[in-house]
Amino acid sequence: MKSAQNNQQSISLSAIRRAQDFLATGSTYRLGSLPTESPNPRTLKLSELCQTDLPLACRTFRDVEIDAFQTLLEKEDLATELVEALRKTFEQNRKVFLVGCGATGRLAMVLETIWREEALPGKTEDVVAFTAGGDFALVRSMGIFEDRPELGALHLSNLGFQNGDLLIALTEGGETPFVLGALEQATLLSTVKPWLFFCNPVGLLVQTVERSKRAIQNPRVRAHALAVEPMALTGSTRLQASSVLMAFVGACFREVVTKSKCRWLFTEIIDLLYQLDPEDLIPLIEAECQVHKQNGFTLHRSRSAAIAVLTDTTERAPTFSLAPFESVELDQTASSFINKDSASRTYLEVPNSTSAVDAWRKLILRSPRAFNAPGDLILPDGRPVKVDHNAILSFDFSEGVKTRRQKYGVETELVIDVEVVQELNSSQIIFKTESAAGRWKAEFNTGRDRLVQQSILKYLLNLQSTLAMGCLGRYHGNLMTYVRPTNGKLVDRTLRTLRVLLGQRISQETEQKNNLATDHVQRLKALWESHDDEPLLVAIFTALEQVSVDQPVALRALEILQFDESSHKG
Repeated sequence: MKSAQNNQQSISLSAIRRAQDFLATGSTYRLGSLPTESPNPRTLKLSELCQTDLPLACRTFRDVEIDAFQTLLEKEDLATELVEALRKTFEQNRKVFLVGCGATGRLAMVLETIWREEALPGKTEDVVAFTAGGDFALVRSMGIFEDRPELGALHLSNLGFQNGDLLIALTEGGETPFVLGALEQATLLSTVKPWLFFCNPVGLLVQTVERSKRAIQNPRVRAHALAVEPMALTGSTRLQASSVLMAFVGACFREVVTKSKCRWLFTEIIDLLYQLDPEDLIPLIEAECQVHKQNGFTLHRSRSAAIAVLTDTTERAPTFSLAPFESVELDQTASSFINKDSASRTYLEVPNSTSAVDAWRKLILRSPRAFNAPGDLILPDGRPVKVDHNAILSFDFSEGVKTRRQKYGVETELVIDVEVVQELNSSQIIFKTESAAGRWKAEFNTGRDRLVQQSILKYLLNLQSTLAMGCLGRYHGNLMTYVRPTNGKLVDRTLRTLRVLLGQRISQETEQKNNLATDHVQRLKALWESHDDEPLLVAIFTALEQVSVDQPVALRALEILQFDESSHKG
């Protein structure tokens, strides 16, 4: 990042324009009052615990997860209604579509994969999941799509959604424009009422977000809240919110196929969460943290759990400002070909796969589905967005990743194997590592139902990656200081985080100067107390232009506010 001495010339005109544009339209993304965007009081010191008391951090994360799943026990009647809607749709030989965005889009893809493993006879192709950016978004978060409701509508139509088909829309916050656009399109194309699920209270969401109010109050929509407490990491809905949504909708599909009652599945997941000891993952948390501290690289391998592993590793990039998976083609977010500096800190390999095509088919149990992006979607460097079939296959997860990455200077120091092993009377989730330091292994007993396995696996992967990033200092307390503001919601989240950080910095500097009122502290205090968002937004957009992919926008913005005199006008 640029030094403080250069800050006075650091504010760009483009950053000022983007800040003003957000102020003009950003009221639709002011979501700080929603539980899914609020700090969880139980995890306010999560990053400190990761570095000083990792066992307590593990237990705290587990407790938040258990409480989230407990909410499903109150939704038995609602589950029965959705099960009947699914049965009716399949009996009439119609299809069920699942739409989400970001984490909810990836959980939709997981649910489609579970369905494909054990579908009703002749119905394998009758569940279709999609997300903003198409299957490309399984590997790269595509924030550029998420604020465009018309793209959700277009994507649904392009997939062949017809009258009689059922749409299930998943948006953890309840306000994602892409998802709501697909939802509204479904009401126009089918007489079957679509379902909308989210994790905030209905009343608060209706009061807060106009587009959510429109969807929830639409008589053609069945809107339901699976409200949970705030996430373990503030706003990180890849955690508990998406876990609850996946378990609820997935249980309804499983009841249709296996006759296992939803409540039994919810109880099974909760019981296993109580039984499993999260501290068993501490050696893996510490090992991965140590590799990254030394600027090293890891490799995740999986056959039976590949899509869950891919989901977790993909979501690390936008959440913690890590380099995303590199493509074998020219990277869309960089100006040069792959090298060690632009490579992802980890990668995925699907063992025994012979090509990129073979790996993708084993990953999602079908050929990839691309979304043809409109020509007006432009990346920050001016190039058109490329998420077509070739772009998807340019992520090669076939066997031999370690050797291929060596060609551009990446030496894999830690191999992490994750598998679900099913035996006659038991099933285990197995984590194994291999490195120069030796080998390690942990086993977790889990249920035989595929949804239960995926829910527990998601929890373990989320816990391990989140706490490893906490050990690395990739968030502050429970604030996502490293999140990349790539859409309206994330800009708002970064703005709220920056305001908290600014308040903390004022307190620190005041205390260090023995409460003497210096001009510097007074300028910061005036800025903080003014509640004027423009200088903070200018700092955020300036920081976004300056930092590399693995550097924190919020912390750089704080530096700009602290040292740039132009941020303190008036």
